Amino acid sequence: MPTVGALLERRALLDRNALALIGGSLRLNFGQLQAWAEAVANALATVGVGKGDRVAVLSPNSAEGVALYYGAARSGAILCNLNVRLAENELAAILADAEPALLVAHPDLSDLAHTLAKRVRIGRVWRFDAAPMPRPPERPDIPNFAAAGTVCGQSPVAAADPLLLVYTSGTTGRPKGAVMTHAGMVWASATMAHTLDYRYRDIGLIPAPLFHVGGMSFATFFVHAGTTAVLPPAWQPEAILDLIAAERVNHFFAVAAMLRGLLDAPGFAQADLSSLRWIMAGGAPVPTDLIRSFGQRGIPLLQTYGATETAGPATAVDLAHAEAKAGSAGLPFFHTDLRIVGEADRALPAGAVGEIQVRAPHLFAGYWRNPAETAAAFACDWYRTGDFGRLDREGYLWIEGRRGDLIVSGGENIFPTEIEAVLEAHPAIAEAAVVGRPDPAWGEVPAAIIVAAPGSVAPGPAELERFCTGRLARYKIPKLVEELEVPLPRNAAGKLLRLLLRKQQQ
Repeated sequence: MPTVGALLERRALLDRNALALIGGSLRLNFGQLQAWAEAVANALATVGVGKGDRVAVLSPNSAEGVALYYGAARSGAILCNLNVRLAENELAAILADAEPALLVAHPDLSDLAHTLAKRVRIGRVWRFDAAPMPRPPERPDIPNFAAAGTVCGQSPVAAADPLLLVYTSGTTGRPKGAVMTHAGMVWASATMAHTLDYRYRDIGLIPAPLFHVGGMSFATFFVHAGTTAVLPPAWQPEAILDLIAAERVNHFFAVAAMLRGLLDAPGFAQADLSSLRWIMAGGAPVPTDLIRSFGQRGIPLLQTYGATETAGPATAVDLAHAEAKAGSAGLPFFHTDLRIVGEADRALPAGAVGEIQVRAPHLFAGYWRNPAETAAAFACDWYRTGDFGRLDREGYLWIEGRRGDLIVSGGENIFPTEIEAVLEAHPAIAEAAVVGRPDPAWGEVPAAIIVAAPGSVAPGPAELERFCTGRLARYKIPKLVEELEVPLPRNAAGKLLRLLLRKQQQ
């Protein structure tokens, strides 16, 4: 099993002049990207950052971030990409846990980086635009592979060594650092390549943040598969539409909220999207109307399911069933096993609801310095996702919700996602979340928290009861309705922060 650093070395050997990375005005071939990664690894070694040392990164998506990833991979360092949307206190807590030897920052975030470094006592801070962080090669120099006397040796680094420290999004509590190995990231790339319609020399957009493992999976994949990565600095729908047309993008991954913005962009109907073969969406359930809207443009929108701990991929809907299985999370990836279990981790038959468990060579190696949480996360070699779901008779996964989201009303189990899908079909509702509220008679009852569609009046309890009757069992129909005048709270991956809504009891 090669290391991630070896992936780039091998790709540069085979395709050194092929276009590898497009980031703004920067266009690099694989030979240039390899040379840049080597320069980064040398710069890290010069200041004493080596195997096992953590390198924290505070930056939006950038070509520099990709070069740093492959440079760290060559040196054996562990990269920790920080969520730029977090508050200073949240970032400080993560840095205190990770204890990086170096913090590297985008110029726009340099002041925050220095503040954090002083607060958490990080000895070194680099900026992307200043030495000792190397700049991208100005010429298409060909790396001298013969100089070291070996090709793809990577002797200081083993496939089982840690590569990434990815902090979970923390929808249910304090983030934990998931440790991803070189082998895990290579296997994540392989399971994607062997499942989806990827083709050699494809052009893929990477709008997913690199501070999420999903973004890093694609940053690994484009090198492994020999495709071209297009890295936009931000998700600006009209600019993204132009970028897809200009670069002839073939596919990308995004969360549902991003795709909704793309669909609502003024130029969507006229945009040239003829190069797109498919889009994959995850991070949260994808509304069926969104799937059908893209389908009307001839673009299959594939729901996917995964977690930080699975390095991203777990299941995805296949191209042939993008609309027929709308609402499903799909089938397991090629190198990924899936099961639904009940009590004592016993596998359940099709149709039964239980915990979703995943087994794969791309699972995380454990939580950083947290053996108790690591042990609790596994049933032998199966990862306990904490999510509930069921398999239909064709093996497709249907997500019912998280363990902590379950509402027990009068002894009946109620999963919020089922109700939310019905509510969001109401023309006056833009977004909906369902949580349990205490009730003296039933223990708790489902409450709908809704955001009205633009220009609409939020429906009240009577209207929701009328709309849901015949679509939901009586005990699942929300008994309370709470309106929000702002969008529902979500994390950077688009996941609903249901814990916040449960705490905001009215």
